[in-house]
Amino acid sequence: MDKSAKILEYARNMGEMANHAEKIGTTADGDVYGLCLLDAEGMPMPVGLPRLVIAKGDKHTLITGEEALNLSISFDLEE
Repeated sequence: MDKSAKILEYARNMGEMANHAEKIGTTADGDVYGLCLLDAEGMPMPVGLPRLVIAKGDKHTLITGEEALNLSISFDLEE
């Protein structure tokens, strides 16, 4: 199972409805993945505040709400 699939499995086990995970950056705590819900054409659907997963080895942590927003704006997502 690839890393994104493991992230999605963890997110679903935590009650998230995401069907796509993409690495958006790295922190001292691990790699940060953004979760989203893609429609049938592969376009992201609006979901409100970001939902992130920090992954380091086999440990995963779900970050939501204002904490996820603050972390997500710390990355340059244009790259």
